[in-house]
Amino acid sequence: MQRTWTPEEIRERIAMSDRWLYRAIIALYQRQTTEEQARRTTNVWNGRGYNFADAYILSSFAERLLNGCQLSAQQREVARDKLPKYSRQLTNIANHTEEN
Repeated sequence: MQRTWTPEEIRERIAMSDRWLYRAIIALYQRQTTEEQARRTTNVWNGRGYNFADAYILSSFAERLLNGCQLSAQQREVARDKLPKYSRQLTNIANHTEEN
């Protein structure tokens, strides 16, 4: 039987683990459209990926991670501050479900 994650568990794991933090940043980035990724912005209001306010900074973090680099302590702190608002999306990703 497959484990079912809750938003609270996702937030807790991201707060405690760099591995979870990095995976969350990348998972949300991969939900952005190709154009959004290229421009580091959000222009499709589809409830997927980053919101407009976070798209630039979190996209830059995702690109850094995808290029094999780590985030600095300050970057991790910024990401941990921004990611809780995405816990529903991240829960859907973790549970392999889609939101409507």
